[in-house]
Amino acid sequence: MNRIISEKQLERRRELYAPDTRVELVSMNDPCTNLKSGDRGTVTAVDDIGTVFVNWDSGSGLGIAYGADVIKIVPTISQEIKSQILAVRATAATNMFHITNVIDIAEQCEFTELAEWLPDNKKLYTNFIFTGELELKYEKTDR
Repeated sequence: MNRIISEKQLERRRELYAPDTRVELVSMNDPCTNLKSGDRGTVTAVDDIGTVFVNWDSGSGLGIAYGADVIKIVPTISQEIKSQILAVRATAATNMFHITNVIDIAEQCEFTELAEWLPDNKKLYTNFIFTGELELKYEKTDR
């Protein structure tokens, strides 16, 4: 596996793992770490060799080495989208599980971000309505 990152790959990695992005560890090639698959954290930076630095929820600050370790992005709801969802709910104009109506109300209220985000994020939205959580805690995988 090539562990030298190109400028293009580095730029893409920095876009993908911008600060404050929530991530989940898939695998790590470090036998001395206490981190395990499924651990989550928040990205703080990506250095010049592609290491993604993460403040893990467990308290660890171990980075993700380019070409050796694997993480995935945890889908989350931004504070802006959350505020728009709550504003739609405050109208009391629809059942919040009737997504088509929620989108219509979002458009009427000029909540463009919510109206565009919702069709592709129904699972995350529904989880938020049920639990109030801004990210999926457990996501079923095909493994």
